[in-house]
Parts: sequence; C-alpha cells; structure tokens
Amino acid sequence: MFVSCGHSFGGLMLRRVINMSRCTLCNAEIEAGSLVPNYALRAAASAVKNEDDRRLFHNATLRKRRKEIVDHADSMKRPHGENGDIAAADGLHRGVQYPFAVNEKVVIKGNRRTPEKFVGKEAIITSQCLNGWYLLEIIGSGESVRLQYRSLRKILNSEAIEDRCASHPIQNSSSQ
Repeated sequence: MFVSCGHSFGGLMLRRVINMSRCTLCNAEIEAGSLVPNYALRAAASAVKNEDDRRLFHNATLRKRRKEIVDHADSMKRPHGENGDIAAADGLHRGVQYPFAVNEKVVIKGNRRTPEKFVGKEAIITSQCLNGWYLLEIIGSGESVRLQYRSLRKILNSEAIEDRCASHPIQNSSSQ
C-alpha cells in the first residue's frame, strides 16, 4: 500500500506504520484513510513468491528423484551390509542411521576409538541417542557405554545358540 508520503509498505511493516500513524522511513504523519493499493508491488511480490515456490518444489523433486535412483542402485549392488541390514554405500547416505532397536542384543565390533575392554563383548541396547549413537549395557559386567552403530553387530539367533553351546560343552558321562 502507498501511504500519503509516497512510500510503499506491505505486511507487518504496513501494520506497524498504521499503528504508529507515522512513516517508518521519513517519519511523516500518516492518515489511515489515505492508503492506496500498490498493484505493481503486489504483482511483483506475487511473482517472486511463485518463482521461489516453483524453484523450491522443483529442487525438492529433483533431490527426491536422485535419492531414489541412488538408493535403488545401492540396493542392487550390495544387498546386505556388515550389520546384517541393507547396506549404506560408502558415504552416499548422509542421514542418521538407526539400524538397531532398543533392547536388542548386539556384539561390540569396535573401531579405533572403542576401548579394548569392550571389543567382542555382548551388550543390550538400552536407549537410542542422537546421530546413530546407542547407550549399551554390557552383559555380565553391567557397565554402560555409548557407541555408534558402526561399532556394533547384530546377534542372530543361530549365533546366540552356537555361543551358548560352545561355552557349555556337553560332558559325556560314559568316558571316565
């Protein structure tokens, strides 16, 4: 809207000018009844908004299409990752990874920063933290440690059964 001094305002600034009854640019007195619509400014603002909306929609559509193509190509190349889940290709997935569930049993694989005393231990996930980190409770010692998903491996049911059998060998009572 044009105000009586010739300046043009819209939206929140127009409300402010009307409430103050003064132009915020030149400090001239403004009468609320003297406002005149600025059709050129309105059309320009509408065109800019439409262009921004179109560009944002177009970019979002392209990003989604590219992501779908990359995801499809990755699933064709490597069906299973090292965690037993669908793999994330090296560096292509930059989103947050949560391949494990709370109360799930895992083995700590470790990496350079994982303390050696935890590597190879079984643990239960007690909670999910930010950016793919998990709070774990070590089975046996009861210690809590926070590790990232890359340092963990799922325990499959067959592995758990084999581990139990290996740790408790069957004793033969006939051989003495």
